[in-house]
Amino acid sequence: MDEMTSLRHRLERALGGRAIEELWPGPRALVGFEAAVALSVDRVVARRALDKLRVGSRLLPVESEVLEVAIRMARPALRIERGRLPLHSSLEMDEAVRAVLVAQLPGIASLGWRWGIPLATAFQVAPRVLVTSAHVADKLEQEREDLARGHFVARFDADERNAERTVSIRGVLARHPSEDVALLEMEAEGPLDGGLRLARRPADSRARRVLGVGYPLFSDGNPPWMDALFENVYGVMRASPGELVGAEGERLFHDCTTLSGNSGSPLFDLSTGLVIGVHASGKFAWRNTAVSTRTLHANDSLRARVSRWD
Repeated sequence: MDEMTSLRHRLERALGGRAIEELWPGPRALVGFEAAVALSVDRVVARRALDKLRVGSRLLPVESEVLEVAIRMARPALRIERGRLPLHSSLEMDEAVRAVLVAQLPGIASLGWRWGIPLATAFQVAPRVLVTSAHVADKLEQEREDLARGHFVARFDADERNAERTVSIRGVLARHPSEDVALLEMEAEGPLDGGLRLARRPADSRARRVLGVGYPLFSDGNPPWMDALFENVYGVMRASPGELVGAEGERLFHDCTTLSGNSGSPLFDLSTGLVIGVHASGKFAWRNTAVSTRTLHANDSLRARVSRWD
């Protein structure tokens, strides 16, 4: 499937039968959040781009980008509060799968400095073990003095059963020799008895519905429409629905909305509730990259330190 056909199919699935104009307000409705979105992305350009896409005409770069924006507006990054996964058309799933996924949310943490400066996302895979990206682990080791003094912590949100928990990071436990994934050791246990449930052999078919959960952060490089999409609230846990757009070797490519701070986020399969990847990096209007959990399972050192494989 060529990229333009893939883009059209992704957009149509995200719209779910809605007209693309419905994602943008009319001129008389330009207030607050809606004004920010309308000023950032032109609804006329979006309509024209979609018409061109449907007849197979080549898109200009700005037209491709506006359609990628439309996909993200149609399935926004939804805030998770007190462990409750929001109800939204983009998060429709079997109730049993929802229960599996929600039970794992307490094990996802914001990783950063003790005095409240966030850095990335990490998630629990054993009582005292976290997974995050290797480039995040590199940052911790570059700040050796802060790491040695217990200044790096994992903050687990409060939910209906657990109070907020802050646990110091002891150090980097292990890392993959070539892929962007690493394990961290905590000074104390996290909120889950074991950890999140990782797929041994994750399905990686294109268009598979997935969900990235993490703590996206503000950056000066964010486009204006991103501030509108996040309502200028950053550093909180968010569920970003999307789908797989491809796979290559040890890596999964997806189109969930991610920002700085999402490195280390678990990527869930919405058909099973299992973690199938660890988000590593992204480039808007192109693709996001996650390291497949197959990679962790194939590495003896990493596999042995993960409590729950499915």
